[in-house]
Amino acid sequence: MKSKLILFITFLTIALFCYSQTNKYIVVTFSAKRGMDKHFINYYWITPVDSIKGMDFCLYPLYLAEYSSDNLYDCKKGDSINIFTHTAKTVYDFEDSYEQGIEELISLIDGNRTKIQSIKTKWTNKAYIDINVYATPISGDFCRCFYYKDHRDKFEAWIYLPVKDFSFEKKLLVLLCSQLR
Repeated sequence: MKSKLILFITFLTIALFCYSQTNKYIVVTFSAKRGMDKHFINYYWITPVDSIKGMDFCLYPLYLAEYSSDNLYDCKKGDSINIFTHTAKTVYDFEDSYEQGIEELISLIDGNRTKIQSIKTKWTNKAYIDINVYATPISGDFCRCFYYKDHRDKFEAWIYLPVKDFSFEKKLLVLLCSQLR
């Protein structure tokens, strides 16, 4: 399994030189199921293809829900946001076309992903967790902004929110598949 992961990293490095536009990304999906869960739960992370330099790159949370239209607007402006703080003035009114675009993005990611690793952990008390890791090459417009929590949590990180024009990057997938075989 490690060899597949190393080959995947090699693929990403090659992809860096072949596709250096900033609107091309690799979405990494961690699909997890604990013993108590009935279904796998997906956690989406993203990295720009042109940021990958061998083993030294970062994955950032990709939020596909939980944020307000105010958050999206502020993110597009480059402002910091806190997606889990809401007030009576918080607006969640997205255009129907935007909400449909998010649903299509989720289908695009989940429908075109390639498994790169499986992790199965069992404990002596019979509890377990299964995690499947997938990669999906996509292009589109995303905004990157600084996420912070209030002063009590002292949490800060870069996150990505989807904007528009999403498509599956089949050429990157062909390179990925050839590297994993």
